[in-house]
This record gives sequence, structure tokens and C-alpha cells, in this order.
Amino acid sequence: MLESTLLLAVLIFATAVLLIVFVGVHLTLKNEEKLKEKLKEQRDVAKAIVSSMGEGLLVLGTDYKIKLINPAAEKLLETSEKEAVGQEWAEFGKAYIGDKPIPFNMRSAVISLKKGNVRITRISDDHYYVTRSGRRFPVVAITAPLRHNNDVIGIVKVFHDASHEKEVDKMKSEFISLASHQLRTPLSAIKWFTELLGESKSAKLSSEQEKYIKNISFSTERMIDLVNSLLNISRIESGRIIVDPKPTDLLKLINETVGELRRKMEKKKIKFVISAHETLPLISIDPKLIGHVYMNLIDNSVKYTPDGGQVTVFISKKDHEIISQVSDSGYGIPVNEQFKLFQKFFRATNVVKHITEGTGLGLYLVRAIVESSGGRIWYKSQENKGTTFWFSLPVSGMVPKKGEVSLD
Repeated sequence: MLESTLLLAVLIFATAVLLIVFVGVHLTLKNEEKLKEKLKEQRDVAKAIVSSMGEGLLVLGTDYKIKLINPAAEKLLETSEKEAVGQEWAEFGKAYIGDKPIPFNMRSAVISLKKGNVRITRISDDHYYVTRSGRRFPVVAITAPLRHNNDVIGIVKVFHDASHEKEVDKMKSEFISLASHQLRTPLSAIKWFTELLGESKSAKLSSEQEKYIKNISFSTERMIDLVNSLLNISRIESGRIIVDPKPTDLLKLINETVGELRRKMEKKKIKFVISAHETLPLISIDPKLIGHVYMNLIDNSVKYTPDGGQVTVFISKKDHEIISQVSDSGYGIPVNEQFKLFQKFFRATNVVKHITEGTGLGLYLVRAIVESSGGRIWYKSQENKGTTFWFSLPVSGMVPKKGEVSLD
């Protein structure tokens, strides 16, 4: 998040500078000589600023050809201004996801120009640029339309090599994975001995001691849930997860998944409705991974919906996607906090007042699973009205992967 914020600040600054460079000629002032002198001075200052930027910066025309490249971008892409200017960015700046080039219509510059909004390319294991010599590097990039008088006159892209960030993330993930593994053994022992104490008939426990046992058991379960979530996240992020797709009936999968949640629903008197499109086809997915997505979304809906509320699940097919919708009549998420929804450890302030327990890791894991499955996830929420999540999966299904481990 910090990287994206810093890049966005740089982008805003760079855009302002570039407007001075590229649109100054459109201005009209009375004194032409003073205008020329002032404009030249502004251009010289602007060019000096652009040249001294630590971030790579590119300006593309509406034809997607490179109009300007700063020294930082030249160094990152191992090129020169003479070689780069005039080249089509899609051909010159190779961008890949995995081993496949990003299609032209999916390039951030194309989407940004068509939709007129800012596009952020986050750090990921499989998204990278390739230099002129063939070296690849993970990238953080922000792309935005360059405007003048409400007209789009080009595209500005700010980016940097995220190799260091990736290395730090890898070290953190390895530490979390190691620490979580080491915690599982003592936690399992605590859980086991607590259960033995609670069920022991050899020694009669007082009501106060029974209360202590219940508190220990509850706290241990919470710790085990947290450790399992951290382990699952580290496994997803490391790309070591086994993906074993099978033709799956999603309606049947959901019914099997929510089996253990029905008691919670009955206790809270929550009305649960589930339906699917009549002609919904079987889809080749890993039922364990996608079942985890349904489990998290539905469990959250049940947890954060007051007694007597409603949770609805609907599955449909649209074009080349299967779309699942999970809606509730719960507490919702405050508008000013919604941008943090998929961040690790995030829990909405209004929710914490009602439900104290929770790790704030579920939605982060859900998004990671959905996006790694070739899908996308989005939402709509209104405080005190409820929340709806949608996530899509390609009709073509998930790509199998051997991997090393599975989710807990």
C-alpha cells in the first residue's frame, strides 16, 4: 500500500510537470517574447526534474508510441532515449504474466486510455517487465491518462524495479511459515490437554475451574485459526499450493461447505437462501480451494449479520465466466474504510464493536485464491445495510499445478 501511495504521489507530480512540457504551447499570452522566454525556463526546469527522478517515467502518445523516457526508465529497461522514442510501447516494453505476454487489450496503458482512470500494477510473482537484454524484473507501476482541457493527450507511466520488495516479502513469508509451523505443535498439545481436563472424571472441577478451561479452549482455537490462516497465506504467496481441478457442481460444493455453518445460522435465526442458474455447467476447479472461498465469504456473512438477518448465495453464468454472489443484511463496511477491505489484518471499526474475535486474514486469502485461479473479486457495501461480494471463475476452469502443499 505504501509503495502504491508513493508511486501515486510521484505520478501526480510527474503529470503536472509533463503538462508544463507538452501543453505549454497551447497557452496564449499577450507578450509573445516573454511567453517564449518563460516557457523555455519552465520546460528546462521540468526536464531537469523529470531527468532527476528516481522512478522510471514514460510518456506515451494516444497512439501508444513512446514520446518521452527519463534516464531512470532507460536504465531499468536497458535502452536509450534514441532507441526508445517513437517505438510502440506494447512492442518495445515487454510485459508478461507468467510465461505469457500480456495481451494488447489488457495492457494498463490501453485500459487507462480507454477508461480514463489510473491503473496500478502491483508487485506479484508472475507480473514482470523484460529488459532489452532479456533480464526480467517484478514491477510496481502506475499508469494514467495525461489530460489538458479535459482532452486526453497521452499516457504517463511511472514504475520501478520491485526486486528488493519481493525479496523482503519472501523473507517475511518464510519467517511466518517457519514460526507458524513451530507454533502448531505446542498449540495442539494445549488443545489436547485442555480437552482431557474438561472431560476428566477422576477429578471434579469447580465451576470456576470449568470456566477457566472453557476460556483456555476458546483462546487456543483462536490461536490455531490464526496460525492456519498465516500458513495458508504463506503457501499461496509462495506459489507452492497444489491445484487439482475436477469437474465440480458448484451448488453441491456450497451445500457441502456450509454444512458446519448451519448450526450458527439456526442459532442466530438467519435465513439462508441459495440458488443457481438452471443451466449452470460443471466447472473444472479445485474444490478444496474454491470451497475455502465460499466458506470464508459465507462464514463472514453469518458472523457479521445480526440475529434474524438473511444471507443469500446466487450462482450464474455470464459470457465466459461463472459468477458467484454472496449477499447479507449485516453491519456493512464504512465507506471510508472500504479501500482496506482486502488488506491483511483489516477489520472494520463498526464490526469490531459487535464481534471481537477475528483475524482479518480471510478476505485477503479469498482474493489471493480467486485471482490465482484466473478470476476476479469485487463488492458493494453499505453500513448497516449489508454487503455483497461477487467473484468470477473462468468457464474454462482452473489450470492444474503440481505444487508441494495444500490448504489446511
